[in-house]
Amino acid sequence: MKKFLNLLSIFTLMTWGVLFLYYYTSGRIEKYLDPDFRIYALLSGIGFVLLAAFNFLNRKQETGLCTHDHPQGETCDHDHHHAHDHSCDHDHSHAHDHACDHDHHHAHDHSHAPAAAHHHHEESTSGVVFALFVLLVPILVATGYSQDRFSGEYLAKWGKIERQMMQMRITRNRADEAALSQVGSTSNPYTREGIETGGSYPGAEPAAPTESADTPPDPNASSESKAGEKAGESWGAFTIEDLKKMVPQSEAGDFLLDVPQIFYTAGDRELMEVMEGIPVEATAQLMEETLNNPDKTRLKAFRLFIECCAADARPLSIPVDFGKAPPEYTEMGWYKLYGKLHYSHENGEIVPMIKIDRIVETTEPTDGLLF
Repeated sequence: MKKFLNLLSIFTLMTWGVLFLYYYTSGRIEKYLDPDFRIYALLSGIGFVLLAAFNFLNRKQETGLCTHDHPQGETCDHDHHHAHDHSCDHDHSHAHDHACDHDHHHAHDHSHAPAAAHHHHEESTSGVVFALFVLLVPILVATGYSQDRFSGEYLAKWGKIERQMMQMRITRNRADEAALSQVGSTSNPYTREGIETGGSYPGAEPAAPTESADTPPDPNASSESKAGEKAGESWGAFTIEDLKKMVPQSEAGDFLLDVPQIFYTAGDRELMEVMEGIPVEATAQLMEETLNNPDKTRLKAFRLFIECCAADARPLSIPVDFGKAPPEYTEMGWYKLYGKLHYSHENGEIVPMIKIDRIVETTEPTDGLLF
C-alpha cells in the first residue's frame, strides 16, 4: 500500500506540473491570469515536474520503508531497530541465553498492540488517500469541463451589480456637488476654482492683496512663475479637442472606445457634455438586455475586466439601443459596434449607451480580457 501511495503522490505532482505547463504553452492561461503573473505559472509547472521526477528516481531509497508483511497489506510506521525484543520485563542483554524458567518458544513475538496499531495505520492511509483525491480529481475535472469562459448567468448577475455600484457613485458625487453649492459665493480650496481664487472658503485666512490688473508684469519675475501663469491660463474646461488628443479615431472619424471607458464616463458632467452624440466604434460581446428594456430594442454590450485572475473578473456592460427589434445575433458573440454615444436619464439614473447604426460580427480580439 505504501508503494502505491508513493507512486500516486508522484503522479499527482506530475499532473499538476504538466497542467501548468499545458495552460501556459497552449495559451489557455490568457483566459485566467493577468500577464504579470503568468511567468509564475510556468515556473511552478517546471518545479512540479522536476520534483515529481526526483521522487520517482529515488522512490526505492525512501527511508523508513517496512520490509516485512502486515495484515491486509497495511503500511508500517513504527520502529524496528531491535529485531528480537521480547515482551518479558527482565533483562535480555545476553544473546539468547534463556536461563529463565518460563517458556520462550515465541522468540520473535513483537510487543505490538494489534488493534491499536491497525487503527493507526488505517487513519494514516485514509488521510493520504483523501488528500491526494482532493489535489488530483478536482483539477482534472475542471480542466476537462471548463470552456474558458463565464456563463451568461454569471455575466448578467455581475453586470447588474456593477451598474448599481456605478449609480451609487453617481449619487454620492451629486451629493458632494450639492454640499459644495451650499457654500455660496465661497469656493472649495481643493477645486480648480478654489485654487484660482486663492482658496477663499469659510474659516480660511483672507487672501493676501494682489497687484492691480492694470499693473504690468514684473520683467524680473522668474521663469518658473511665468510658466505657472501660462499653465493657469491654459487650464480651461474639457473640450472636444481635448478628447481627440486622448482618444484615437478611425479613418471614418469614429472614436475608438472600449465599453469600460464608456461605462466610467457616466456621472462626469464635463465628459458627458462633450461626449454626448459623438460617433463611436467599440468591440464587445453581446447578450440579452434585461434592465430597462420594455420595448425589447436593446442588447447588452460587455467586456470582462480582470485585476489579477479570473476569480475577480468583473463584466462591465452598457446597453446598445437599435431603436427597433435587434437583428439576429450570437449570444455572447463578438461584434464591432458603430453608433453614437448617448446618456439617458432613466428612473433617476444616468445610463451611458450606444445608439446603434450597425453591428458587424468579428473574431475575438487578442485582448479579449481587459487587465
